[in-house]
Amino acid sequence: MPQYHCAMGCLPLPLFLLLGFGVGYLVDGRNGSLWGSIIGLAIGLALAGWLLSAMRRANRK
Repeated sequence: MPQYHCAMGCLPLPLFLLLGFGVGYLVDGRNGSLWGSIIGLAIGLALAGWLLSAMRRANRK
């Protein structure tokens, strides 16, 4: 039975959340940090989904 190691699938979430928070804070202070973290979370979720699907496709071959 194959073992799946997908711990890296969650890595984009905190990275892009913090990156979006920082960029948003630099651009517009507290209000920008909220919007930046939401956008960063959305990008992180999309990249995590893409990474997990790529890992699953690679594991099938």
